[in-house]
Amino acid sequence: MSKHYSTKKRFFVIDGYAFLYRAHYALIRNPLITSYGLHTSALFGFSNMLMKLIKKENPDYLACAFDSKGKTFRHEIYPDYKANRSEMPKEMQDQLVHLWEILDLMNIPVLKKNGVEADDIIGTLAKNAKNEGLRTYIVSGDKDFTQLVDDDILLYAPGMKKSPDPVIYDSYKVEQKWGVPPKRIIDLLGLMGDNSDNVPGVAGVGPKTAVKLLLEYDNIENVLENAKNITNKRVQRGLSENSNDAILSKKLVTIITDVELEFEIQELIRNDIDQEKTSKKFIELEFQALINMLQSLSSNGSEIKKNNDKKYYQIILSIEDLDVLIEKLLKSNQISFDLETTSLKPIDAQIVGISFSNKANSGWYIPIMYKGKTKNNFSSDDLTYILSRLKKVFNNNSILKIGQNIKFNILILKYHGINVSGPISDTLIASHLINPVSRSNSLSSLSIEFLNYEMVPIEELIGKGQNKVTMNEVPLKVAAFYATEYADITFQLDSILKEKLKSMDLYEIFNTIEISLIGVLVEMEYLGTYVDVGFLKSISDKIQKKLITLKNIIYNLSGKDFNINSTQQLANILFDILNLPKIKKRSTAEDVLIQLSSKHELPKYLLEYRKYNKLKNTYLDTLPEQVHKKTGRIHTTFNQTIAATGRLSSTNPNFQNIPIRRKEGREIRRAFTVQKEGYKILSADYSQIELRIMAHLSCDKNLCNAFKNNEDVHSRTASNVFNVPMENVLPEMRRVAKIVNFGIMYGAGPFRMSKELDLPISEAGKIIDSYFQQYDGINTYIEKTIKRAKKDKFIKTILGRRRPVWDLDSDNGIRRKAAERMAVNMPIQGSAAELIKIAMINIYKEINESNMSAKMILQIHDELIFEYPQDEESEIIGMVKKNMENALLLIVPLKVDFGVGLNWYEAH
Repeated sequence: MSKHYSTKKRFFVIDGYAFLYRAHYALIRNPLITSYGLHTSALFGFSNMLMKLIKKENPDYLACAFDSKGKTFRHEIYPDYKANRSEMPKEMQDQLVHLWEILDLMNIPVLKKNGVEADDIIGTLAKNAKNEGLRTYIVSGDKDFTQLVDDDILLYAPGMKKSPDPVIYDSYKVEQKWGVPPKRIIDLLGLMGDNSDNVPGVAGVGPKTAVKLLLEYDNIENVLENAKNITNKRVQRGLSENSNDAILSKKLVTIITDVELEFEIQELIRNDIDQEKTSKKFIELEFQALINMLQSLSSNGSEIKKNNDKKYYQIILSIEDLDVLIEKLLKSNQISFDLETTSLKPIDAQIVGISFSNKANSGWYIPIMYKGKTKNNFSSDDLTYILSRLKKVFNNNSILKIGQNIKFNILILKYHGINVSGPISDTLIASHLINPVSRSNSLSSLSIEFLNYEMVPIEELIGKGQNKVTMNEVPLKVAAFYATEYADITFQLDSILKEKLKSMDLYEIFNTIEISLIGVLVEMEYLGTYVDVGFLKSISDKIQKKLITLKNIIYNLSGKDFNINSTQQLANILFDILNLPKIKKRSTAEDVLIQLSSKHELPKYLLEYRKYNKLKNTYLDTLPEQVHKKTGRIHTTFNQTIAATGRLSSTNPNFQNIPIRRKEGREIRRAFTVQKEGYKILSADYSQIELRIMAHLSCDKNLCNAFKNNEDVHSRTASNVFNVPMENVLPEMRRVAKIVNFGIMYGAGPFRMSKELDLPISEAGKIIDSYFQQYDGINTYIEKTIKRAKKDKFIKTILGRRRPVWDLDSDNGIRRKAAERMAVNMPIQGSAAELIKIAMINIYKEINESNMSAKMILQIHDELIFEYPQDEESEIIGMVKKNMENALLLIVPLKVDFGVGLNWYEAH
């Protein structure tokens, strides 16, 4: 076995594109995207690998080799060489200009030569370095390089996720892994071929057979000469019929080691990284974790921070240790905590354990339930005892409590009798504000992005799919490390994310709106909403009768029975039996059925059937299943980190989507009623809030005057656009004006408006032109907003919430138009979201200060719903109206419409 250590100086040469691709696909499920929309997974992974290599190995010589565009000699002898390689993904191509800049700033030579592959540059360099007394480490995972391995040329293969340490292949390890020594690798590859490079090899000869043949005949030429002696007929035939392919393949895989290079080995001595400029580049790319790593490197690459990755985690198993922990927590200015539970639904969740951290790389885990537990550690009821002791920590107003989705943990504690008080912080919300369009704000993703630390995946504890278990079935040591790590990483991220928020002028929104809102949402989710299950069942029964009637009509018109919910069977009826025109191939989508309705009766009834069927399955039959047995109420979850505009959403169930256009949909609201005798429902809804915000942002004189004069804005628009007095505006004119008013805010052009208005595109275009003549301030606002967004690569709400926009210069017209619509609409939708959040915070605070029994129970778009005793009616109406209409000071007045009743339908 060769020795890897010697007194020789070491040269590390990196297979550039191989590592770039590896980095890109390593994060393909949770890609890194900057706040201005640049994909950076490949850059981050490559830079990370490079600095880890420098830190770990401290190379004497260092370079990166890359392929160049164009054909090589391999293409000349075999035109199909690498023919199955797909083009580099667009998001990777966009990163290349930054990659060259990073390598330049880090003083790492980039080696390329036209018509020469990186493999051949690396092979030549390795040979030249050996001649100059250096030991070469080829940093790559490509097995082709094993042909070069000898005492002074080694393959430095990167580690895998489960085994992160690199594997260094010497001659012994090469033969151990591939079955042949390095000098026979080209023969091995020539026989077995290589799909990734489209090297043909010999048909019927796989890796095992190839090794067997080479052990017997030494090289590929001898194998071919003795093909007739091989007993396996399939292999014999493959060798006989593909001898030319075998020789060709050997040539294709042979790495050239005598390329004429324009640089000498001595030019590749490793130089110091330009720390200042590289740091600025990493700041631009939002690589906080790499900035930290960069700062930990001294000029010679050695580590400054000692024991940086050691974790000091403790499992609390005794009353004495618990007392010590509580004492430490009470002396802390800030702590992070996390609950391990048996369920993701707070009202059903049992607490498995609680983890804490108050400084980086340390923490504690208090177990309550775990696999193999035979006795209680604290009392006859561990959970009750632990919570009673921790109450003083959670109730301490001077300690900042940090969490990742802290609302979930606070709500569970509330169900267990503990009200968390004092200041709080949430890394999930912070990260969403920083990058609201990120595909993942999970703690593991944030840990990689900002700390360059890979956490233990939850799947390693609880598994996946049918084999998935709950946390209480996980062994104690495994659960303890995972849980404590979660609290530890949350603690570390909090300060980093807050600095980022401050640098982006987002901290005020984070602290005064999003964090302040958490307590409001906790109370709303805890209270839930009462729903009359019996009433929903009665509507469901009526809808079922309509569905049966519609089904029979559909069967009669089709001439046969079929599964109406099967798009394939429905397409057969529409396009094969009835011969209706194929508008979008064989699509049965709603817009297609609407167009087909003029050709035949059937599509009209299909649309009716789908609407009633969705109503029944999505709401009438599902909502009763969401009613909790303990409370008799539905406890939805309100989300602050789903919508990029900042709007709240709700899940399990989604109350935001309860239909209101059809009578049957509106009837569902009757089921949302009061649970207690003597109580009523109040609905308070902002009147035309988005149009009022548009008036504020655009300062359009006509629109502002309409609101200031308390006119019906849609009638005013109709009057202006159609050039008729207000009193002569017809209902149809007002309908058109309403569609145009809202369509403009959503960036609708003539094509989309023509669809909405059912008019020719030219007519829709004339209406839009007329609109902008009357409201020229809106047109100016739209143009300025798009222009500013092109420059900044983001847009902002009134209070400064950001959303990145990066397709405004796209060559793709569809993407560009979508970006323009987003740029126009987000400041409006986002500002409306901020406005109602402020109102919610202020109303909640005033209700509590006044010790009222009224409670806020739902937020649906621009509407707030309250449950209150009748004797508080005037007080709650006045309070709600005052706070909603004064949440933000706009240049036009805010107006709130409200109603009361025994259910939501009556109140709305």
